[in-house]
Amino acid sequence: MQTADPGAARRPLVIANPSAGRGRTGRDLRHLLSALRDALGELDVVTTAAARQATDLAAEAAGARRPLVISLGGDGTLHEVVNGLMRARGGRPGAPGVPAESPSLGVIATGTGGDFGRALGIAPRTEDYLAAITAGHERAVDVGLARFTGAGGGPVERYWINVLSAGIGGLVDRYATATPAILGGRFAYAQAALRGIAMCRRVRLRCGFTLPDGSAGERLLDCHAVAICNGTTFGGGMRIAPMAQPDDGLLQVIAMETRTRWRLVGKFLTVYSGTHLSEPGVHHFACRAVRLEAVDPPPAPPRGGVFPLDVDGEALGDVPLEVSLIARALSVRAPRR
Repeated sequence: MQTADPGAARRPLVIANPSAGRGRTGRDLRHLLSALRDALGELDVVTTAAARQATDLAAEAAGARRPLVISLGGDGTLHEVVNGLMRARGGRPGAPGVPAESPSLGVIATGTGGDFGRALGIAPRTEDYLAAITAGHERAVDVGLARFTGAGGGPVERYWINVLSAGIGGLVDRYATATPAILGGRFAYAQAALRGIAMCRRVRLRCGFTLPDGSAGERLLDCHAVAICNGTTFGGGMRIAPMAQPDDGLLQVIAMETRTRWRLVGKFLTVYSGTHLSEPGVHHFACRAVRLEAVDPPPAPPRGGVFPLDVDGEALGDVPLEVSLIARALSVRAPRR
């Protein structure tokens, strides 16, 4: 944990998850920290050992007005750090803008996915993450706010920064986590996606949304998967929303209404190339808020959930789901555009 050092508030804080990347982060941690110190000077480091610890550490750092908080780990670590920073500022939809006292967020992705960096224009290499942090250029990005049904059946509220998906995505998280550590991240997600396609049911959903002009709409979806995107990729490089911009105040929604699992398998490679949007049965629209609920939910949710959620790479709950967007809510170290 952080100490009571009076000079700490002026130093960057690194929140590191040694178990990320199937333990690779812990093995490389000394080298990564040495490179950061060479570029930034004196900094503080805390390592996490339990779920949600990074959220508490990030909130504490924001309260102490640290200038920079660096997430060093996987998608789950970044998700927790974002939640801590947003919790500290009491973020809610409304007037956009990053409060002057808020820390900047730095990202060094060392986990299995590492997708948000791609949305920022950072190549998935350690030296590129380091360059983005040390160059000091900051980009104000949007943050999503999701309310959904948690694993215990009660309401849950979480911030998210990259992609929230439902259906196949929620299953992919579970299968990827169970993949043997000897396999690489891209292969882990590829086989998990194929397993998710094989196991996911098609569900009828009522989808309500607020369009960019402020008008409301509703439609019925009959699909295996819905992705709500602030970033461009998920699953270790699948280009689910090539048009997404993390600072335009919009959510990009992609619904897979393909009728059969076999056709979904046929579209699998097109998601990596980003050409799936022109395929039959794949629908896309932009909005500022969206709501999903099952039309005919079973009396008792099946094992795995009705339409399970993947929130920034974390399997966290189920529909019904409400998502809104907080415009330009966090300042992130990113390459100059």
